[in-house]
Order: sequence, then structure tokens, then C-alpha cells
Amino acid sequence: MENEEAKAEQQKVEQGPQPSDAPVKKSGRGKKILLIIGGIILLLIILGSRGGDKSQKTGPSATATPTPPAMQITGKQLADDFDANQVAAEAKWEGKLVEFSAEIINITDTGLSFSNVASKQFSLTQISCKIADKEQLMSLKNGQVVTVQGVVGKQTIGVIDLKDCKVVK
Repeated sequence: MENEEAKAEQQKVEQGPQPSDAPVKKSGRGKKILLIIGGIILLLIILGSRGGDKSQKTGPSATATPTPPAMQITGKQLADDFDANQVAAEAKWEGKLVEFSAEIINITDTGLSFSNVASKQFSLTQISCKIADKEQLMSLKNGQVVTVQGVVGKQTIGVIDLKDCKVVK
């Protein structure tokens, strides 16, 4: 009996795997469904990780983040720093909230321009203040000295950009 079983096993090995011995394959449709479900789950995980806590507190228990006070400077100081070395000036000033007074040379629908602010006699450096509130521009005149606050940006072709400006005096 053992001899017959050994012969049967030997025949199976010599013949190789038979279709009945092969593992059961899943249909292509089942794989597609699994891939779609996996993709949806992955998408939900990604969106969930980007969302964060969107709830806003209101009322007396809510605390507003105080805005840091603007750095008091002169337009001359800002322009001279950019005239001396634009790269160093951008590293020093970019993103900082500053306040200075200067004479308006141009009023446009986007804001105010100041020139003749540098120490150098023939400096072409200008300061451009982007003002969102157009009402602040209505009562101003070229040649008038005003005090403005804004966030320093980059200098392009001699013009130092200040964003989020407002006239304070």
C-alpha cells in the first residue's frame, strides 16, 4: 500500500502542477473594486491630514492673536539698506511690519509711491505701498507727507514693495 502511494506521489511530481492544484485566482473585476476602494481610502486619509481643526472660537473665551507693533523706521533707513545691498536688506526687512513717514510722489488705484527717500543724491530707489482700502487714498495729495504702515517685500527694479499698507497719519 505504501508502495502505491509513493508511486502516485512520484507521478504527480513528474507530471508537474495540475490545474486543480493551482491557487484560486480572483477575477479582474474583484481586483478593480479593491483598487478603487483602496484609492478612496487613501484620498480620504490625505484630505483628512490636510484639514486640521477648522472650528473657530467666538465669544469671550476666544483669544485673538495680537499683532506685533510696527517697527518705527525712516524711509531713508529702508532705502539706504536696499541701496547698500539688496540681498542683505531683503534678509533683514522682508516680512517685517514697519512704519515710516515720507512725501507722496504718486497716488494710483493700487496705493502710494515715495521717492527721494535715500541718502544718495542720485538714488533711483523708490518705495511702493500697496493699499487695499481705496477710501484711504481719496483725501491724499501728491507732495503731502504721510505716515504709513506696511509689510516689507522684495525690491524689483529699484522699487521696494510694501504690502498690506495703511495710512496711519
